Amino acid sequence: AFDAGHICNHSDHRGRYTYRNQPHVAQWNLYCLADALHSLVGGALPAREAVDDTYGEAFETTFERLLRAKLGLRAGLPGDEAFIGETFALLQRHHPDFTLFFRNLGQLPASAGDSPTADAPLRDLFIDREAADAWLTLWRARLAAEARPDAERQAAMDAVNPRYVLRNWIAESAIRAAQAGDFSQVEAVRACLSEPFRLQPEHERFAAPPPDWAAGLAVSCSS
Repeated sequence: AFDAGHICNHSDHRGRYTYRNQPHVAQWNLYCLADALHSLVGGALPAREAVDDTYGEAFETTFERLLRAKLGLRAGLPGDEAFIGETFALLQRHHPDFTLFFRNLGQLPASAGDSPTADAPLRDLFIDREAADAWLTLWRARLAAEARPDAERQAAMDAVNPRYVLRNWIAESAIRAAQAGDFSQVEAVRACLSEPFRLQPEHERFAAPPPDWAAGLAVSCSS
């Protein structure tokens, strides 16, 4: 369930590595790199200024480009930044599964009238179906600005939105089995994640949301 404030590491007591903090942490990491290289670039201040002069724009443009690809948008248009912001607002308000939201979105047609059940893969991730419908109306209006063929767009979305990711519960299950001497789950996870964008019926269980026992699972860096 998407939550920009979720703390995924049990030792992160201040929320340093929450989703929403990642841009700031990345910049801090670059400051540390700059400090290590300052003797090569004329001192600590010029090194940090180099980060300040380039990081913000590089992050924003790259972030928007990657998000447009996840949403099936080929070219940047005015208003995209606001639409991406509305998308994250939707995710934060309704907490659908982040990975399945984007992957299932890629299955949908550009026209809402193609089939009365065509939107089910995405709508079923929401308790509030009307909120999903309202956002889909905005998404389809944005798609219409490009008139991209569905098959081309859907293939492009599948190529950037993984079906399988290393969810905490998957890692924990594999670790527990390995500790008991059974490494078959580790091998299954490795095989699945070597091709995360390709549909793999034999590993479809890894695409499932976490079971109840793992809903609040936190892992460590060493995991």
